[in-house]
Amino acid sequence: MPERLTSIARLVVTAMAAYVIALVLLDTRAPTLAPLTAMLVVQVSLFRTLKHAGGRIVSVGAGVLVSVVMSGLFGLSWWSLGLSVAVALGLGHLLKLREHLLEVPISAMLILQFGTGPAAADRIVETLIGAAVGLVTVFVATPTRLRPAERAIADFGGRVAGLLDDMAAGLAAEPGPEAVGRWMDQARKLTAEIHRVEAAVDTADETARLRGRTLTGHSRALREALDTLERAIPTVRGLARSISDRTGLRLWEPGVRERLASVLHDLAQTTRDYAEAATTCCPAEAERLTGELDRSLTEGRRMRDELGAVLREDPGHWPLHGELLVHLDRLLDGLRDGQDPLVHRRNIRPHETRRPIVSRAADRADRVRARATLRV
Repeated sequence: MPERLTSIARLVVTAMAAYVIALVLLDTRAPTLAPLTAMLVVQVSLFRTLKHAGGRIVSVGAGVLVSVVMSGLFGLSWWSLGLSVAVALGLGHLLKLREHLLEVPISAMLILQFGTGPAAADRIVETLIGAAVGLVTVFVATPTRLRPAERAIADFGGRVAGLLDDMAAGLAAEPGPEAVGRWMDQARKLTAEIHRVEAAVDTADETARLRGRTLTGHSRALREALDTLERAIPTVRGLARSISDRTGLRLWEPGVRERLASVLHDLAQTTRDYAEAATTCCPAEAERLTGELDRSLTEGRRMRDELGAVLREDPGHWPLHGELLVHLDRLLDGLRDGQDPLVHRRNIRPHETRRPIVSRAADRADRVRARATLRV
């Protein structure tokens, strides 16, 4: 709630400032376009603000150009209005304005209504004033927004852990098709949820970068945590599928189910420890949580080895058992690999944390390919 109130206050002050500045600089009674542009321009990160401001200025300029040409050639009538809208939309598509496409015909129609000349010039100036005020507001009043990224990763880690706990609880008895189907459905939802988490982390990175800051050890740890948890999703889905295949044979032994449930419970707690360690910015707390994570990983490896010894006593179903153990190994190894950036993040120098644009683009391409694989 405090964050929402801060956002509301920022928008109100931005609109009022743009209106007052336009009122002083322009000979206009009610320069409402300036506050409108300022509010539309203000985004959650500087990158998106700059992109939105540029797109809006181009779209308004294109609309003014269309209105000036059409007014000079045909004047204003029902058919010239329709022709202006068509030309404006075509120009917007040509300029690839995308989300700003409709602003081109809207600007053209407003100028046609009030006439060209001073009205067209005032509209452009109002737009520039509103965009400038919006940019200043974001530079001055917008935080780096690490906190939403921390909450998003912590929440996502909790959901992954909750699925593992649900699977472990379901093994208390012979899991039926309904339970296995529910696990698979939850895993699919996690695949869709990762987009929201990635957007929060990208926003934090973009805001910090465009403020002239390198990525800190903490923000780098958030990025690594996102990648680690995202890689865990297909493994959890594979684990659920392996349990489903093994359940279909109706050959679960109570002792095997109990050991597997214990491993899954430990993995759930380890995942929570990992998400908590990745999202804390206090060095002392991070060190304590990293120690707990290390102990959880060691215990998880021990329990997995004990489960493997029990499963090897049933060689007739070794292919299914081997698949099950491989998924458990991938989860443990993935969390172990993801632990390294958490351990060393306090020793990262600023110039070492700035990643090239090509590297970030390659990482995003890899994540897109991985999600496409999950949907197959």
